[in-house]
Amino acid sequence: MKKIFSLMLGGMLLVLFSCEKNEPTRLAESKGQPAELLVVAPPRMLQGENLDTLNSVVDADAPGLGASERIFRTMIIGEKGYDKVYKLMHSQLHLKIDPAQKEPSMGVAYDVHARPQIQVMVTAASEEEMRDFLSVNRERIQRTFLDFQLDRYAGFLRKKYSKNTSKALQKLGYDVRVPSDIASTKSGKDFLWASSNRGGEKDINFVFYTYPWDGGNVADTALFVQKRDSVMKANVPGSRPDQYMTTTRGEQGIPVLWPMLRKIDGQAQYEVRGLWEMRNGFMGGPFVSLVRVDTAARQVVVTEGFVFSPNSSKRDLLRSVEAGLRTLKPHTKK
Repeated sequence: MKKIFSLMLGGMLLVLFSCEKNEPTRLAESKGQPAELLVVAPPRMLQGENLDTLNSVVDADAPGLGASERIFRTMIIGEKGYDKVYKLMHSQLHLKIDPAQKEPSMGVAYDVHARPQIQVMVTAASEEEMRDFLSVNRERIQRTFLDFQLDRYAGFLRKKYSKNTSKALQKLGYDVRVPSDIASTKSGKDFLWASSNRGGEKDINFVFYTYPWDGGNVADTALFVQKRDSVMKANVPGSRPDQYMTTTRGEQGIPVLWPMLRKIDGQAQYEVRGLWEMRNGFMGGPFVSLVRVDTAARQVVVTEGFVFSPNSSKRDLLRSVEAGLRTLKPHTKK
């Protein structure tokens, strides 16, 4: 159970969410680790059934990691404790009980006290309505914060990134910004694999490949697995000839995947989270892929991040390269 600071804030939240957006030049840099989330709530939301419901949103398992890891690194405080450094945290969820509220609502504000920053305000007339709203909108709230945090990390990567990976991918007509320690590259036909090569612990990897688009729907799980396994078998071998990367299968040979259609930066993309393993070997871990269509080039473009870190947390490692997937763009020769 987290330590909870049950204090009062008065009318500060009303001022916070009604003020106009500050000029970017006047804002401090936001604070916090990549997966951190601050929750600010009234004392009655921080106990019993109310707290259980809140924790089901902010303290749930992260999807697609293959092991139990929290979706956020969450800190919960009471309203009065919301001052000083807390105001500068990059991701904040504010809960408010207001009997005058006709129906529960959720609002989002950006760059209020720092930059970049997101503040999500959920308001409901009663504790019961708040619990119901949080339960129904659990994934929506989680995704709102995850998208912001990935975009924030992508912003950092645009300033400091792996130049080796960028140059190698430019030869295939695209450009990307991934963590700077992903420096070793291997190229193939319409394919690139870049790795940190950390020797089996906290290893992060970026993969890119394309194939012709026939005008059909790319959000097809069977097609995705077929293409992925074919590409990985040909390009990501193990230490022995009979070893190669493949998508992990569960019961009855069904691939272990968490797919969904997404819109990222205004473009429709097929996001697939899953588990990989080395066939005839002992390596494995989580991956995330983004599948999109380059209509101008008439081809399907797939980017993937995967990690191998058997003895440590995988959440932040995977998100570091997942953020890089969002920076992909066609390369324009100067």
